Amino acid sequence: METETKRKIIKKYLFLSFLIVTIAVAILLMLIYNEKGETNMPFQIEKIIIQSSLDAQSRKSDKLWDLSLSQNNDIFITIQSSKNNKEDIKIKKISIERMATINKKELGNIKILLPTSNDVKKIFEESKDDYSGKIIDYQATQVDDISKQEICRDGGMIALRISNQEIGEYISNEGTEIKYNSSLLEKAKINEEDLKFTLQMDLLIETTDNNKYKGTIELELPVNNFKESGKVDKEITDFSNVIFKRSE
Repeated sequence: METETKRKIIKKYLFLSFLIVTIAVAILLMLIYNEKGETNMPFQIEKIIIQSSLDAQSRKSDKLWDLSLSQNNDIFITIQSSKNNKEDIKIKKISIERMATINKKELGNIKILLPTSNDVKKIFEESKDDYSGKIIDYQATQVDDISKQEICRDGGMIALRISNQEIGEYISNEGTEIKYNSSLLEKAKINEEDLKFTLQMDLLIETTDNNKYKGTIELELPVNNFKESGKVDKEITDFSNVIFKRSE
């Protein structure tokens, strides 16, 4: 009788020990997943190129110069197949589900614009529709066509513009030439530091094996100051801080 009781106690402790170890391992795996996310995705971000620029729209006026100023950030995201893609998985769709600005001063109005041309010089020239607050989908096809928001199913590029419009104005009868750099901001009494903000967006990669991977990207905009030029750019290739997780 005593031996049987001991056996039951031992079994009970063994079961509890197994349960505790199982729970501990599960918690550890969850912590690792929360920290590192998916480590064997079939597709990954290869690079992000950002082109920040100053722009101005001329208004009808009796003044020599009557300009409404804006600051544009053209973002090009390249997504490529990774070394983990050993089953010939394709892209089904790329989506930008959420965009938010952080630490933005009350200067100008943010609009999200999409390309209307594949011509590099005219890519956003006719872009008028504001996609703020909307989900942006890029359907997968045979080849990239950024003017139609289409990306190659084997990997390609998507593009969008973050336009901070009506940041100020310059009205004057002086001067014969306008330089689109910090000097124009000074003339319009705009503090260049007030143009800076953080863009946060959720990128969703949906693949043909019916998996979805979502990661949050943060970009500091504009990418540099405009002291020497009205157009500056930056290429980003380190995405160790972008954690992708499976999404429903």
